[in-house]
Amino acid sequence: MRLRLAKRHREEFVLLARAIKVLGPRNYTALAKFTGLPVETVRYRVKHLLAKAGVRIQAHVDHGKLGLARYWLRLRFADGLDGLSVRFLEQLVVSGCLEHYGRLLPGGDYIAGLGLPPRFERSYRIMLDRLVDMGVLEGYSMHKVSWIRYLSMREDCYDFARGVWSFAWDGLHGRAPEDVSIEEDVLSKPRLDELDLQITAWLQVDALTPISEIARRLGVGYKRVLYHYREHVLKRGIIKRYILRWQGRAGRGNLAYMLVIVRDVSGRELEEVKRTFQRIPFTFFDTYVAGERLYIAYVILPVSYLQGCLSYIWRSLPPVRSRVVTELIDTGCSRAFAIPLELYSDIEGWTFSVSSNLRKLFKLLKVSEKIGGTW
Repeated sequence: MRLRLAKRHREEFVLLARAIKVLGPRNYTALAKFTGLPVETVRYRVKHLLAKAGVRIQAHVDHGKLGLARYWLRLRFADGLDGLSVRFLEQLVVSGCLEHYGRLLPGGDYIAGLGLPPRFERSYRIMLDRLVDMGVLEGYSMHKVSWIRYLSMREDCYDFARGVWSFAWDGLHGRAPEDVSIEEDVLSKPRLDELDLQITAWLQVDALTPISEIARRLGVGYKRVLYHYREHVLKRGIIKRYILRWQGRAGRGNLAYMLVIVRDVSGRELEEVKRTFQRIPFTFFDTYVAGERLYIAYVILPVSYLQGCLSYIWRSLPPVRSRVVTELIDTGCSRAFAIPLELYSDIEGWTFSVSSNLRKLFKLLKVSEKIGGTW
């Protein structure tokens, strides 16, 4: 009897996870019809039990609809600045379009993701070049990505009742289409305002935040916020879809964040690399820089699965083995943020200032150097 209940419980969670991928997490009535569960059961499981199982629901924001391109950044700070590097990056979150960063181990370089209007790319490189000239950075690389894919967790490989992964590496197959949310380098003229961005940012922080709560925190009328959410954020495709992200159960550590880089890959090799990482249950996102034939995957997995994952990659990709590089990301020095609200206004649109950023960063780093003739 107990085994039958556990099996049914697991099957219900698997069905609920699939329903959320298709319908999103906010329409409990639709989720109840999809799963056959009572509305209140769905509401409780979405709000409470998924989190206890180590699953987070994340909104995938289509940056192209905001007029933003995706960039991949790698920074090497000068010796002696290790203690200030994180403060430097946190400042770039506020004024430099940075949306996530992580320190690579054991080398100590930082990787970061930017959401940047392409017209500011040259200015951004000028800023980074100036930091190299000043001795703040030893070097950097900056890549405009061609596409990025977010991959929902594989509910078929996870035991929700026990909160553990359960699968065989040799038995992995392709994912369902609803598991993958792809964002290509296609920008449109932004049709948005500050309120649209604020709503979107709140849903990036917590996809389950009620619209009434967002309205209360913003100090804006509920009906107005609801209209912007439905007519702008949803209908204009600013939120592309919702992703189920596994991040481990609360109170349980032993996670590994891994960066996998495959160089000089394109054509049929690229398709095989993509299929391999699409099968891996722990791939959070992957991205590609077409001009440099550079593929990058970001993987979050239990430490106990690290050896098995590396072996699976080795077995699956014989033609590109010699071009695969893996690096671990310091879990204690890795953060993600919402879209850069501070850099957008209804009057000016997106803004970015090299001189303003350098002033702030030099002040932070206590570098006394003139910037263009001014302090």
